[in-house]
Amino acid sequence: MEMGNTPLVWWGLLVSTAAIAVVHAVAGPDHYLPFIAIGTARRWSYLRAFFITLVAGIAHVLSSVVIGVIGIAAGITLESLEFFEGSRGNIAGWLLILAGVLYLLWSLRRHTHHHLSMEFDDKKARRRSVLVWTLVAVFILGPCEPLVPLMFVAVQVSWWAVVVSSGLFLILTLVVMEAFVLAGLSGLKLMPAHLTHRAGNVLAALVIIALGATLMLLP
Repeated sequence: MEMGNTPLVWWGLLVSTAAIAVVHAVAGPDHYLPFIAIGTARRWSYLRAFFITLVAGIAHVLSSVVIGVIGIAAGITLESLEFFEGSRGNIAGWLLILAGVLYLLWSLRRHTHHHLSMEFDDKKARRRSVLVWTLVAVFILGPCEPLVPLMFVAVQVSWWAVVVSSGLFLILTLVVMEAFVLAGLSGLKLMPAHLTHRAGNVLAALVIIALGATLMLLP
């Protein structure tokens, strides 16, 4: 049943979208903790942290937008899409755990080898890149749970409402993610550098593993 295309309906849709987007991003520590932990351990600049968070956030939301649009256009039921989104969540959880374990092993190995050569530095740089893009891949696979149902509601108004609500959801998700990441990095920079340098990589790996396990346990 289609809803009326009236200002009241539009305001209700936009306010609901804004509230859901903010609560979803704030309540999900997987939206910002990995970037804070890794960024602190790897001593990312604010610009680098901003860019990586931006790419991951866009990938996270747009992957669900694509699934929602395909589902609506093809007449697939919301229940079927939610099951598919749940499967994506399990894959993302396993990937996060795997990335965390590999990062932990590398961190522990690094602490036992202090003789750094140019070759080792090159390998280390490649590992950093792999870790970052693994994190982005996890965000692509990680479901944006409330967005697809929201799109099914918006399409009852019009396809233009789907575009507007999805865009608003994306913008607010990115704002929350960036705010938390940059604030977290700023706060941790106040700690003595030797503490975050020595234990930062190990703690970052443990955070990633814990978040992956949390994704697996959530219904």
